[in-house]
Amino acid sequence: MQNNDWSRRDFVKGSALALGTIGVAGRAPASPGEAREMKEMMMTYQEFVGQPLSEIPTPALLIDLDIFEKNMATMRDACKARGHKCRPHGKAHKSPIIAKKQLEYGAQGQCAAKLGEAEVLVNGGISDVLITAPVVGRRKIERLLALHRVTPDIKVVVDSPENINDLSAAAAAKGRKLKVLIEVNIGQNRTGVDHPGEAAELARHISKQSGVELAGIQAYGGSNQHIVAFENRRDIELLSLERAVNARRAVEKAGFPVGILTVGGTGTYNIDTEIPEVTEIQPGSFIFMDAHYSSIGGPNSVEFKDFGNSLSVYTTVISHPSKGRAITDGGNKALSTDESMPVPKGLTGIEYRPGGDEYGIISLKQPNQELKVGDKVDFIPGHCDTTVNLHNFFFGIRKGVVEAVWPIEGRGRTD
Repeated sequence: MQNNDWSRRDFVKGSALALGTIGVAGRAPASPGEAREMKEMMMTYQEFVGQPLSEIPTPALLIDLDIFEKNMATMRDACKARGHKCRPHGKAHKSPIIAKKQLEYGAQGQCAAKLGEAEVLVNGGISDVLITAPVVGRRKIERLLALHRVTPDIKVVVDSPENINDLSAAAAAKGRKLKVLIEVNIGQNRTGVDHPGEAAELARHISKQSGVELAGIQAYGGSNQHIVAFENRRDIELLSLERAVNARRAVEKAGFPVGILTVGGTGTYNIDTEIPEVTEIQPGSFIFMDAHYSSIGGPNSVEFKDFGNSLSVYTTVISHPSKGRAITDGGNKALSTDESMPVPKGLTGIEYRPGGDEYGIISLKQPNQELKVGDKVDFIPGHCDTTVNLHNFFFGIRKGVVEAVWPIEGRGRTD
């Protein structure tokens, strides 16, 4: 599905967001000088639309649009076949433009890992956003209520009476009612209540507050997403989902309807959708994939092949100081290595390691091709989420030509 309107129209809208020219909750507009500088940089990058890939300045973050669109269609069809909704996680892309593409492919709103990401999504026109971590503290709650003024479909998870009280008091003072989901710990031992009875008790507490209302339950098994070997992953995820279903039943037995039970991610999408009590899943990485996810295994293979690698970091060989070593301009500031090392596309017999912030070292063991200064090396990131967070723009590529340039407005929004 080629749509060249993705480029200029969406770039202009995204540029306005990044410059702070659309109403922003909790984020000061850029100064006139900063705005001019950002606009000039954006328009400079926009000039690459229609140019061959080889013209892009490196390091650059690429999206293969054909694979990207196929990934979205695959997830849409998988969820539809089993009667589940898909609420993709915006922490993967941090872009309202991509969020809107996902809505076109049938997504049920978006997830945001942090309040700052939710602000970017809502201000970019996404109305149904679930913040998947508790929002704590007066100033952040004020920002949350500013988003609620824009869209009553903003939702947030809770796991403590104290936070529920604070949210309710702030919302009630403004004559509002926030939608909240009880977070249930299903094995990651991060946020969330541990036992079904605790979930039911929180539901009772919510029912007594005038500024909040129960929308459902979140039970995210993030640590399960990366378990190697499908059968191992399936066994552990099903045990985790049993805890989620038990929490739902306890809340419903206490007299409170559970409209949403949201779980899972890319690594368990085809397991989570087996469970009828689950209403929606939260995959994020599926649109891009990365070297680590590709290695966890699928139902019938040692590789996870359900979704293709659409994301890559395009680099240039800037030095070849010895026979066994080549240096690229892709270091720690361009490629994250927190989950696994990046993997070069089409290049074997080498090892990559970061050589500092701006340099990547390629050890040439038995390379299948010669590398020269000026050559391009395209890397599949080791971890897509954290690699995206290092860049300002996506370059959407189709058949070797730049079709779109999209700003990454949510970059660095860890607030």
